[in-house]
Amino acid sequence: MQSGPQPPSDDAVDDDGGMFSEINITPLTDVFLVLLIIFMVVSSSMVEAEKQATQAKNLLSERALSVLTPQGTGDSPLIPKDIVISVAPDGTIYLEGDTFPIEQLTERLKAVEKGATATRVVVRGDQEAQYKLVWQVIRAAQSAGFEDVALASRAAGGAP
Repeated sequence: MQSGPQPPSDDAVDDDGGMFSEINITPLTDVFLVLLIIFMVVSSSMVEAEKQATQAKNLLSERALSVLTPQGTGDSPLIPKDIVISVAPDGTIYLEGDTFPIEQLTERLKAVEKGATATRVVVRGDQEAQYKLVWQVIRAAQSAGFEDVALASRAAGGAP
């Protein structure tokens, strides 16, 4: 048995006689994992904060509605002054965060039209919603005095 310092092994010495060093990626991986965890926590807390804010105002955000519009191509994106009517798969109709039966939608849209600067109504009908109900929503918007009624769609492979 030999004691004392051991000479470097042959694989730790390069051809020029100098020491060969390798990059240790373990600390880099640790940093990336910590950043990933921070991102996940912050993003989930932002979604929860939005849910609480909309619940405090007694409204539903468009992101909270599970309406999957059919795929297609559209002429223009939604703008903030558009009036958006969402039709859920179960037949529920949402206007400005409130639910309405189809019978009351025309009166509600007339009230919205008087105080709104919007000239366009966008109908976000779920692809599983009944065609008849979506058609009735369009007719209600036209009866309320809105001439520009559009159907929302999503790009192929895009988010709703």
